[in-house]
Amino acid sequence: MTTKISDITFVCCVESGSLESQTIRMVESLRRYGGKFATAPVIAVTPRFGPPLSRKTRQIFDRYQIEYLVLRSDMRSNYYSWNNFMNKPYAILSVDERAKSEAIGWLDSDLLFVSEPDKLNLGSDESFLACTSDPIGGTTGLKDPLESYWLSICRVLNLDIESLPWVLSEMEKARIRYYFNSGMFVYRRETSFAKQYLENCTKILDAHISSKVCGYFFTDQVTLGLTAFQLGLHLRSLPYSHNSCMGSSTHNTWYSEDTLRKACIVHYHDSMWPAFWPTFIECLHNTHPEVEKWLSSLGPMSNQAPFQWRLMGAVLKKIRARTETTYKQNCLHV
Repeated sequence: MTTKISDITFVCCVESGSLESQTIRMVESLRRYGGKFATAPVIAVTPRFGPPLSRKTRQIFDRYQIEYLVLRSDMRSNYYSWNNFMNKPYAILSVDERAKSEAIGWLDSDLLFVSEPDKLNLGSDESFLACTSDPIGGTTGLKDPLESYWLSICRVLNLDIESLPWVLSEMEKARIRYYFNSGMFVYRRETSFAKQYLENCTKILDAHISSKVCGYFFTDQVTLGLTAFQLGLHLRSLPYSHNSCMGSSTHNTWYSEDTLRKACIVHYHDSMWPAFWPTFIECLHNTHPEVEKWLSSLGPMSNQAPFQWRLMGAVLKKIRARTETTYKQNCLHV
């Protein structure tokens, strides 16, 4: 049967500092412009040790009925706490184990809802929804520089790379191996996807595999599609309107006013920080004037954490960077 709105729980990560600012705007945009999904349950998770959230953030969570979950230290291994992207599988599994809904929807904090994302309900024969926004991090096959990286990952997961289906990226229409953007996806809880996703991400990091092209930056993203394939999940590809990318580095080559006008969810990356803010606001003014009016009243994002928590965050960042450097030195670069 098709999932109802009440059968979906959204999950995101939140930590003191910049991510805190992004998460606040994401959940508020969902409540304002999410249409039939505006009232869906949302659980914001802090998966690792760090400074506390501000009182203002907790008040905003209360106002928008956002459940806040801090993982206990025994719920997450500290070994990969340096890896920001491991926050995702830990957060998803923690919510999966407590949610009652039929489906879980993951939301990156740098998403902006600008209209109702009407394609997020799972159909009766569907168990996984995701969008192949672009091919960055994917492989087009044997001659692709990332093919050896993908081949190594498939070996770790005991998958035959040649058995993977092919998909077309939304931006370039590039034919690539089974690969999806991990910023927005939905899965059916009964599939045990969350447990397998965390297990696979951990296995790959344990194997110390690093790409000569992109390092291990796309680990969680490559693993997303491979996990869905491994479990035999029935996929429906989400349209680009549900994960429409925009950012300063790609604006000159990717931006299309017509594409942004059709967007329901904008994956804005760095677009709401001061440097790119004027351009972003102008684009929204031409495509989603109501959203632009709301955002203009708020201004560009900033790290609003108190000084002592910013200082603590900076210290943790340095400690984690040293641990990451040690990990990187022990990697096999393929």
